[in-house]
Amino acid sequence: MGFWPNAAGDTHHRSDEFHRTYRSVQDILRTIFDLDSRTWDILLIPLSGSLTIESVIRTFGGIADVRTSGAFSDRVGEVHHSPSAPWTFGVQYETNDSRRCEVADCDIVDAVSSLPYFPFPRHARAVITVSSKQLGGSTVRSVVFLRREFWQQVDPLPGYLDLRRYQQFERLAETPCTPPIEGLFTLQERLEQFDLPSFRQRIDQRHRLATQVITSIGGVVDGSPPVLTFRLPAGVEVAEESLWVPHGRSGWLQAFLWSGSDAEFDVWIESIQAIDTDRLQQIC
Repeated sequence: MGFWPNAAGDTHHRSDEFHRTYRSVQDILRTIFDLDSRTWDILLIPLSGSLTIESVIRTFGGIADVRTSGAFSDRVGEVHHSPSAPWTFGVQYETNDSRRCEVADCDIVDAVSSLPYFPFPRHARAVITVSSKQLGGSTVRSVVFLRREFWQQVDPLPGYLDLRRYQQFERLAETPCTPPIEGLFTLQERLEQFDLPSFRQRIDQRHRLATQVITSIGGVVDGSPPVLTFRLPAGVEVAEESLWVPHGRSGWLQAFLWSGSDAEFDVWIESIQAIDTDRLQQIC
């Protein structure tokens, strides 16, 4: 251990090791999404997805024409929506109701819960996702994919969320503030093992199986993968510790199908199937 800014650990965010890992993560992301380094910048930002979206919009004028609808679209719209804005904004996948949105006409795309399951929105000028969801990172770190030509349109509002600060430090393979350092190293390890076709296939298989099991006992499934939104029959209960309760949807539950091991998923499916078995035994 050294006397560095971080109290624990054996490296710091200005070290050669950090620089190499930063560049490695960028390179792997370019490969996963097939992005040309001459066209796209990739910024690794130690902020949540929501705060990074805020940063992007504030850097390019502070307003956006929100073209999609849903819980997350509305949240951005309450603060930034203006029909006269020079840029359009959209959420590629609304997790609140497991719905893919049309973002073909959106300049700035919230892809926090959609990548890499859905194809990368190549038409966009800026795309935001996070390391801690589908990419499997152990800490929250946002990733901004930004077309290099878009930097010419910057019109930042005053404040700390000016994305140009991260652009300047990216040239050094650093961030302007202390990030979760170990999280970058573990993200690199996860990305090195990442296989996109297998990842998508795994989610699709889980969704199909879960849908069959839930509907077989009289439940209802809403929306489409990669999130399973479902409601069980009245009076039927299931342990909710490993599930998500979507805001504003009483009685509905969600399973984020990129999470959990295959063994954990199998156990969960067996617990749903056991509900029907218990019912039959009661009838007999």
